[in-house]
Order: sequence, then structure tokens, then C-alpha cells
Amino acid sequence: MTAPGKDDLDDEAPLDPAMARVQAKLRRLMLVSGITLGVGFVAVLFAVIWRVNNPRGAVPDGEAWTSSLEIPAGATVVATDLDGDRLAVTVDAAEGRQIHVFHLPSGRRLGTATLLTR
Repeated sequence: MTAPGKDDLDDEAPLDPAMARVQAKLRRLMLVSGITLGVGFVAVLFAVIWRVNNPRGAVPDGEAWTSSLEIPAGATVVATDLDGDRLAVTVDAAEGRQIHVFHLPSGRRLGTATLLTR
């Protein structure tokens, strides 16, 4: 077997017009696909750089606050859950299991829910 020479490549017949249109369409599709891939890559790179320079969990500026939260006397804390500046405290009290929701910076009670069994 011999390697294809220059004469072998020159002897190729030209493509018929239908195949030439398909080939041109495929080239355009590949160009659009490559541009889309490049834009997507740049967008992801930009998002990573943005997140590194602007962390979401940054400590807020200002003075530190302290608050005291009141729960019923004799109640036992079962669980706590934090959501932003709100604290939910689940307690076992004489009235049954209760959930107390507090605003942490002010220490104000936002509400109480008593869980009933039936």
C-alpha cells in the first residue's frame, strides 16, 4: 500500500450541489456551536471569579449584638434551628411540646406554636 500522493488528492471529483449545501450548513452549525461553547466557558469563569471576590457568607459590618431569650420555666430545650436572624426553639413544656420563634438581634418573641397530639 502506498501513501496518497498529491495526484490522488487532485483527482477527487467535485461535490454535487446538494452535498456542498449540507457541508456548508454543517460548517455554520459547528461555528455556532463553538461560539456557544466559548461564551458558556467565559460565563462560568466569570461566575467563579465573582464568587471568589464577593463571598455570600461575609460577616456584616456593625456592632455585635447580644440578646436574652425567655422560654417557659421548667421547659427543656429539645431542638433549635436558625434561619437568618430568626431562631426557632423547640421545647418540652408542661403544656406539651412547643416551638418558640425569636428575632435574635432584638430578643423579641415572634410567635409560639403548641404541638398537639390527637
